[in-house]
Amino acid sequence: MKNKITSIGSILVGLLLSAGPQFLFLPCPTTEKFMKCFWSCKALIVVGAVIALIGLLQLISKEAKSRKVLSVVGLALCISAILIPTVIIGGCVKPDMACKMLTFPVTHTLSAIGIVFQGLTLISKEK
Repeated sequence: MKNKITSIGSILVGLLLSAGPQFLFLPCPTTEKFMKCFWSCKALIVVGAVIALIGLLQLISKEAKSRKVLSVVGLALCISAILIPTVIIGGCVKPDMACKMLTFPVTHTLSAIGIVFQGLTLISKEK
């Protein structure tokens, strides 16, 4: 039962990470020149989709060992979802921009929730 909850939670986190910056918590508006936050959000689409796929694979997996291996990959992806807008690509320089005020705090929170779900799967004692 715990596996189903963490797997469905990971699927939801992945879907929100991939669709959220596009539809729900939008980054800075684009002009003639694309800013770094635009590219960070594009990278989050891919990372979120793979996190959702990992959650789906954990949901249908029958063996605890394979769920644990998938959770290690999920942990790495959730950490990279935090690192993309902060270190790897970055965001806008000004702290009052939409990406710094709304988009990235929400994606960081979703990633932290994903880390908790994947960590729970990793340390679970299911056989």
